[in-house]
Amino acid sequence: MFCLNDMGIKEFGKRLKIAREEKKMSQRGLGLALGLSDKTISSYESCRSFPNLEVLMKISEILGKPVESFISSSKEVLLKESFQRVEKKQDEISKEIEVISSLITQEE
Repeated sequence: MFCLNDMGIKEFGKRLKIAREEKKMSQRGLGLALGLSDKTISSYESCRSFPNLEVLMKISEILGKPVESFISSSKEVLLKESFQRVEKKQDEISKEIEVISSLITQEE
């Protein structure tokens, strides 16, 4: 049987929400993809319940993240995920700057 301590469940909920939002999915959308209700996804994210291993693996596949990224407490994994989020934000900002620059250039 797969078990997590209370801290692991809390971290799972936070990480699930972050990964879902990064994919721009609603709780309803993720629930539909998993064959579950949005209330079930909400209960995972708010640490009221935890998915079984089969559902955890499906979540991993749908959100494009390894299972370990949801359940590992390794600082290395956490740092890597944080760095990837920062890189993604930097790319988004760079694209916005390019759009603004092209608009300014067109006005001149």
